[in-house]
Amino acid sequence: MSPTAFKDQHSTLISTLNNSYDLCQIIRSSRRLGSAPTPNFDAFQSYLIASKKNLSYTFTTLRSALGSRFDLGDTTSRTELDRAIRSFQAIQERLSGIAYGHERNGGFQAMLYQVQTLESEVLSTFSGLKYRLEISAKDEPRPKPILKKTKTDEVIIGIKKLDAYMDHMKNSWVETEVDGDVFYVNVYDEKKKVWDRPKNGFIQLLPKVERPKRRSTWEKELEKMRQEEKEMERQRQKERERARDREEQRRRADPWRNLDGW
Repeated sequence: MSPTAFKDQHSTLISTLNNSYDLCQIIRSSRRLGSAPTPNFDAFQSYLIASKKNLSYTFTTLRSALGSRFDLGDTTSRTELDRAIRSFQAIQERLSGIAYGHERNGGFQAMLYQVQTLESEVLSTFSGLKYRLEISAKDEPRPKPILKKTKTDEVIIGIKKLDAYMDHMKNSWVETEVDGDVFYVNVYDEKKKVWDRPKNGFIQLLPKVERPKRRSTWEKELEKMRQEEKEMERQRQKERERARDREEQRRRADPWRNLDGW
């Protein structure tokens, strides 16, 4: 058995979701749904891409936390994931029939519910595998480390906390300004940008630039008068110093001259 059997199954699952989304695009472009609004079809197509991102992110996060053992999986997880893949492939075959004219009945609301159920089951499979791997790791005797254990940024969190973090990221925005235009970029999906400030969202605002405080006209005039007075006082001080220098020079020239000039 391949050491990446469970990872290969996950890749097949993601590929099936991609193919299903592409078939929805064909259905939309071929106008086989008519000109009337199709909220069920739109919701189904949107959920396909959201489900793909959710499953890929969860798998990558748990793989980073548990290491290569998560790539292999175990018998239970591989069996459950194989059953989910077959169900997703059945949805893909039905979409293919609708896209190429073999089947007219949509039933997208029912397929949406089926995809939501399958996504929940796959996430449960990931969570169950994580739990079993952690239990088996505790039971295995750990060899004494030869080198000091280095610090790592890997953290193991529960599915509920992971979902909470993802919801927080999806509702988080960064205020950005380009050429004087301000818009908001989503933290979870950087391609998602909006011009209006999201309501009830977590927003990282741009740093505020402090502007110089405006002064009134009378304050400016007062400051100017003070500067002129200081300048005049400096000039008077220089005149007094020059007078003292001249007096000192006269005294040195005639040492017998008294203070009254005689």
